[in-house]
Amino acid sequence: MERYRLKNIIILILILLNAFLLASLSMRKSAEQDSFRRTAEELMELFAADGMTLDVYAISREDPPAGVSLTRDPELEAEAAAFLLGDHPSYADSGGGIYQYRTKNGTALFRSSGGFEAAGTFGAGRGEEFCREFCQSFSFSEPIFQLEDSGGGTAAAVFEYGGLPVFNCIVTFTLENGAVTAASGTLLPQTGTASAASASGGAGNPAPLSAAGALAAFQRMRREQVAVVSAIVATSPCYELQSASPPLSLAPAWRISTDTEDYYVNCYTGAVTVG
Repeated sequence: MERYRLKNIIILILILLNAFLLASLSMRKSAEQDSFRRTAEELMELFAADGMTLDVYAISREDPPAGVSLTRDPELEAEAAAFLLGDHPSYADSGGGIYQYRTKNGTALFRSSGGFEAAGTFGAGRGEEFCREFCQSFSFSEPIFQLEDSGGGTAAAVFEYGGLPVFNCIVTFTLENGAVTAASGTLLPQTGTASAASASGGAGNPAPLSAAGALAAFQRMRREQVAVVSAIVATSPCYELQSASPPLSLAPAWRISTDTEDYYVNCYTGAVTVG
């Protein structure tokens, strides 16, 4: 009988503990929602005072991505060189972190900054398909073409890391007579490690800006530079490539889409870049 009562007491304690945890989570969620609502209302009033429309649904509730440290991948560069130039290109270390590849079809150079450039004749007769295949193989978005009736023109695509765009990491192609005659941009690996300043901040590192924080930084920039914007359309997470000095890294950022153009806010520094 005593064991039966003890069992019931334990079950009751567990039920009460679960109820307490659920209530605590509910209160926390409610507090977060209230905080977001107050912040959103303040931002909407701030933007309205400057003649701009900001809808609450344009303020993302997502967390910014974690920063990423990248290491140069010579095998990836060799694979890209083979794709562009054809199989088995010759290789030479030109010094200064520059690797050169060459075949009868052309030449390609890859730099330690992630930048590359290639010139020659690639994908003869299937230039558009060649661009799409390169982008699909090396983690770029669907290319956007600007072509003339002659088949010449350009194409551009944005690199994506973990499904998010790296707004200042782009590849561009030049097409002539249905072939690609030049390609240049930045090639990065898809594998990296979390940087010291993580998505939640870290020792000595401030937490990255939320979408609301990025909008506040954007508004300060707009007042200083008198940018012509009348409505905020959306905010979405992305990355910014940091390549001024090795090692390469990706900083979390926010894309602020407006009725005129896109702006990008670095989550660590608050610096705003026009798209």
